[in-house]
Amino acid sequence: MRRALAAVVALVLLGAGLVAAQPSVPTPPTYLLGALNLLRTHSIDRDRVDWPRAEAEALRAAEGVSTYSGTYPAIRTVLAELGNPHSALLTPAQARPLSAATIEVPSSSVSDGIAVLKIPGFVSDPAGERRYVAAGVAALRAVEAQASCGWIVDLRDDTGGNMWPMLTVLAPLLGDGIAGSFSAPGAAPTFWSVRDGRAWSGEVPRTDEVNPVRLSRPAPPVAVLTSRITASSGEATLIAFRGLGRAATFGGATAGFATANDVFALADGAKLVVTSAVDVDRAGRRYGAWPIAPDHPTPDPDTGAGQWLRGRCA
Repeated sequence: MRRALAAVVALVLLGAGLVAAQPSVPTPPTYLLGALNLLRTHSIDRDRVDWPRAEAEALRAAEGVSTYSGTYPAIRTVLAELGNPHSALLTPAQARPLSAATIEVPSSSVSDGIAVLKIPGFVSDPAGERRYVAAGVAALRAVEAQASCGWIVDLRDDTGGNMWPMLTVLAPLLGDGIAGSFSAPGAAPTFWSVRDGRAWSGEVPRTDEVNPVRLSRPAPPVAVLTSRITASSGEATLIAFRGLGRAATFGGATAGFATANDVFALADGAKLVVTSAVDVDRAGRRYGAWPIAPDHPTPDPDTGAGQWLRGRCA
């Protein structure tokens, strides 16, 4: 999705991700009210809106429309009132997943004992997930025996999407245990973790694929590179390393979308992206709609990370 990036920048998918949300053939007014009810029920910003007034104004604005798309402006007006830049309405064209064959996948390189693992954003279908994780596993295997000083995880071009394949690829570097959580109003936290070579949400494995790589140097030092492009699931992936004593971050501040979304399928193929939780790191620090600053701000993070890692060579 994280092709509608101009509107949403990127998505962290919370819970089951895509949820069927409407009857198959609602009238346009029912479609509109159903979408507003999803916002009212799930948005972390729902208390900002006077819902009886907002619903009445939306119905007046959409009066006489005969298509679902005719209700989009009214829905987007309420989204603007909620004020969360990570929530959005995606048209059916914007909501179509990318082909598995076209997605960028993880890649690696190694030099002077430092392995570099580049993690791109991920938005695709299950076939794309398999391709993404398989490429990540191959990238790790290609360099791990030579990573005597440690690893650079490059998230500078990670615009987000689905965080779970990213964490499964990074499972050997993160190690087993809780890596973070989602916090939603009035709900118990949903912890995300790494276990048995893949990412978990609570007690649910979030990828079908398992990462079988075992590092020659377990629990290595990790330098994470970030930029203003690092967004949403990219930020969640960064947060998984926050509070890990053997990790440090370098580069620039992130985009500021460290929140999680539920994505609801509407009757015409549009999708309503609703920000429903904030990200929390393993130390309990909460994030949200503001940039995450790196530990070591620098315009040359490759050099800074390399120097930090060379002092930690095995």
